Amino acid sequence: MYLLFAATISLTACHEDDQFKGELYKKVIYVLSDDNLLMSEEHDLNMEESVGHVSIGCGGTEHIQHDVTVELEYDEEAVPEYNRLNFDIDESKFAHELDPARYRIPSMSVTLKAESEDNYATLPIYIKAEGLSPDSTYLIPLRIKSVSDYEVNPDKTSVMYRVYLKNDYATQASTTIYRTRGTESYYNASEDRDVYGTFTLSRYVVPLTKNSIRCFAGMNTYDPANLTKEEIEKCAMQVIVNEDYTLSYQPIGTIQIEMLGGADANSYGEVVTSLNKTQTFYLNYRYRLLKDGCDGSNGDADYEEWHTIEEVMTRTESLMGI
Repeated sequence: MYLLFAATISLTACHEDDQFKGELYKKVIYVLSDDNLLMSEEHDLNMEESVGHVSIGCGGTEHIQHDVTVELEYDEEAVPEYNRLNFDIDESKFAHELDPARYRIPSMSVTLKAESEDNYATLPIYIKAEGLSPDSTYLIPLRIKSVSDYEVNPDKTSVMYRVYLKNDYATQASTTIYRTRGTESYYNASEDRDVYGTFTLSRYVVPLTKNSIRCFAGMNTYDPANLTKEEIEKCAMQVIVNEDYTLSYQPIGTIQIEMLGGADANSYGEVVTSLNKTQTFYLNYRYRLLKDGCDGSNGDADYEEWHTIEEVMTRTESLMGI
């Protein structure tokens, strides 16, 4: 009796071991994305064309035994549906399908290789980022058209590839902040006196071109999550890093801005160690803003007083793990 019981336990254990030797989950093909079906990568404005990737994977507990070819196609419904679900009728926040002239996809097919250690393959996408706006969301919508084997995960058939911009001074992928300290002076006409003060603030910066950034002038600031076109039009300036690391300024909208102090007072520098990189902008300029309700047609009368600014913008980035 004891021997029979022991043999039964042994046989049951063998059956349990055998079931774990097989496939626990069936293989399914899918496109890698987040919950909003987005896949994002940074593209460097310093490069005429930079490459990103869309990843195609195969789920399951065991490796594929033979090559699997996956063909993709453009998904014309994805971006309108994304806008409807996320922004309803607020067209000011709508994402835009990237102009085909701005990118190229050499092949719409990828092959998951049986001999590869990974159960995924990547589809390269080449982007021409120069000239894109940091205020727009650019998407390339794709979906799986066909697979040579296995099923497709019905929840992961589509992906919208999002283009983030970056240069040497800022990135769109995360909020770029420069810690800023400075002085401000201006003439207060209503009180007939000069005003002088110091300030510290977090300066939000976005990349514009390969050698320029956008920020707000003086003590003007904003909420990055709720920045409006009106705020940009009124307060934003372009800071250009020249080849000799001196700075130049350009208005973005109606702001008027003039450089002060010469090259020594307007420059960019960086210090790199084994641990981090510190970037510093030294700025000296004056600016004035258009009065509310004015359009500038009346010249000086349409503008507020000039504000003179001297400031230092600094950002330290850790290089650990790079």
